[in-house]
Amino acid sequence: METFSTHARSADLDPIEIKIVSDVLRIEPHVKPEMNFSTLLFLNQQMHPQFNISFIPASRLREWRELETQPDVCLYNKVKNPAREPFAYFSQLPMTAFPPQRLVTSPSFNLPLTVNLEQAINDYGLLIGVIEGRSYGKHIDDFLMTHKEQFLWLAGKDSASRLREMLRKHKVDAVIEYSATFIDENSKDKTNFSFHQLYEAQESVLGFIACAKSPIGKKAITAYNRLLTQPQNQQYIIDAHKNASFGNEAQFIAAALTGLYRAKPAIK
Repeated sequence: METFSTHARSADLDPIEIKIVSDVLRIEPHVKPEMNFSTLLFLNQQMHPQFNISFIPASRLREWRELETQPDVCLYNKVKNPAREPFAYFSQLPMTAFPPQRLVTSPSFNLPLTVNLEQAINDYGLLIGVIEGRSYGKHIDDFLMTHKEQFLWLAGKDSASRLREMLRKHKVDAVIEYSATFIDENSKDKTNFSFHQLYEAQESVLGFIACAKSPIGKKAITAYNRLLTQPQNQQYIIDAHKNASFGNEAQFIAAALTGLYRAKPAIK
């Protein structure tokens, strides 16, 4: 099993071992990590020496299986919903926030600015690629589950980036993705894509840290909760979102995070 760690183990401190399991784990020379991962690394640096944090690459589906069966697993940038809360301790505050996800496709399909998924697959005949194990928000998830056979489902490691590559090569007609992520990754050829509002995606999507429902998981999420209420960490996260977003969406997300953070007092 491939693993890598942000800190060497210190025998005299006897840190608590935590494993972060994710399909997006990239620490490569000369490659800037995604904003979500950079934020996690920033927080993890402050978890030392109480915790020793390792990373394990895995698919989205395996992430949750590992969390449910292993006492020392945490996940990051996860949607909090009633179906997941029985199986995980979630951070009280989000570490990420994104504007509503968009339907990303080729301009040649000539879709209206705003469209719903039923129109996209029935009226326009689009083959839309989605990721197995990913939560797109309640309304999109509900539609996907009742029309599962009409979508192309992709699973496995790096499924999100592989699905975007399939769109680029015209192996699918559309994907559901955050516009900021897509534009940043495809800055050279962004004119080849068209971004459309979805009726099913009107709310911002918040990403939380989730840890196993175990004594170890409880200790980890308590530490993350403390970090996420610290003003300097909150400002780092807000600034990171401003740099990763663009236009009105950057201001919208910064304001949303500021409101959420101000409502929760710092934990000493």
